[in-house]
Amino acid sequence: MQKITLLIALFALTILPGYTQDEDFFKAPDYRQIERNVKEPTSSYYYPKLLEKYLNGAATMTPEEGRHLYFGYVYQPDYLPTDTSSYNKRLADVLDSQSFSTDDYAAILQYSEALLKEDPFNLRALNARLLVYAQQNDSEAYKRVARKRRIVQDAIIGTGDGMSEKTPFYVIKVAHEYDILPFLGFSFGGEDKILKGNKVNFLSLGQNRFGVERVYFNIKPVFEHVSARGGGKL
Repeated sequence: MQKITLLIALFALTILPGYTQDEDFFKAPDYRQIERNVKEPTSSYYYPKLLEKYLNGAATMTPEEGRHLYFGYVYQPDYLPTDTSSYNKRLADVLDSQSFSTDDYAAILQYSEALLKEDPFNLRALNARLLVYAQQNDSEAYKRVARKRRIVQDAIIGTGDGMSEKTPFYVIKVAHEYDILPFLGFSFGGEDKILKGNKVNFLSLGQNRFGVERVYFNIKPVFEHVSARGGGKL
């Protein structure tokens, strides 16, 4: 219980000040309602409008709009739960450099843009772009990307505390589980296990100051997408 209280306090005080006044803090997504809303042209959550707002880096997107944007993506034709792009390795190789040249920065922007076209919520790609814009002192571009990253992070950690299979974080891609860990102050501990029957898996954690051993994630859209196509590797 102390672990959970400590984590919630950390989120409330330093990570999610915008959510602490929201009565829906830690609310699992209602996929059926989200699907209806994002497909209805007259809805304020109509998906093309939300996506345009997000891609433009709008500063006025509300937390509920962010939830519909992120979880509503699973009902779009471009949604893919897998993360197999060759640009992942290309980006990782450049980021592994001890120092960056002008060409490296150009490559980071190129590869991250390619990844974001496949997955507009790719936190690794967003973080990579922030690195470049910070080095280039491009404050406007940095702010736009930072807002996008905040929208994705808020959508995920607003769904649970991640401390048990009953209160998991909800994500729409397995890759997002790994990408959110550094934001939470954790590192991956080496174990990734799916729990039978409830569309939840957990990642073990490296040693951390909270003493937390695992973080749980609900990956329902991933299971459903794979199952609808005859099964296969998640």
